[in-house]
Amino acid sequence: MPSNKIKKIHRRMTLIAVLPLFITVISGSLYSLFQYFGLDLFWLMKIHTGNFFFVNFQPLYTPAVGFLTIAAIISGLFLFSRSKS
Repeated sequence: MPSNKIKKIHRRMTLIAVLPLFITVISGSLYSLFQYFGLDLFWLMKIHTGNFFFVNFQPLYTPAVGFLTIAAIISGLFLFSRSKS
């Protein structure tokens, strides 16, 4: 596959994946931080798993975030191997 096509695929994939990954990282980190101080803010864990109050994406959110992460890593590795040669 040409390098330009891999770059376009990788760029689009990461643009799609950045928001769900950011939400997952921030909500999981804040939940752990607050638990350290003895606060149990379970609504952060709901957001972390894809339950966004009125819309519940839990059945789709985790597999989608996982797939996008793995696909971005694989396409990034293809770009990395192309830059070395």
